Amino acid sequence: MRDELQQACFDLARITKWSRKPIDATTIQAFSEQIAQIAREQVSDPLGIDIPLITRAVRYLANAHATPPMDEDTQWFYDMLRVVLEIARPNSGIDEENKEFLRDMRDGIEKSLGD
Repeated sequence: MRDELQQACFDLARITKWSRKPIDATTIQAFSEQIAQIAREQVSDPLGIDIPLITRAVRYLANAHATPPMDEDTQWFYDMLRVVLEIARPNSGIDEENKEFLRDMRDGIEKSLGD
């Protein structure tokens, strides 16, 4: 039985490999294992990045950003995962000029949440 992170990675892999022709499940499984390994490597106790947070981030990416043209692009996955984790658990200070974009993101998040 798959754990929640592995299932989230499998779902994302299935979305990125979707096409009008049949795709072998072993191909999807192999890709999902690659991205699950990348995801697990992002755990950081000092930043509070744990498996449940990473699982939620993977599910978000699958829902909002994964598309078939990405296919087996692990660099896309790594980069996007790092960005959303950085937003959720900031690792660096932001100067005043760039806080304006953070406010833009907050506005978008609030609209998405319906708050």
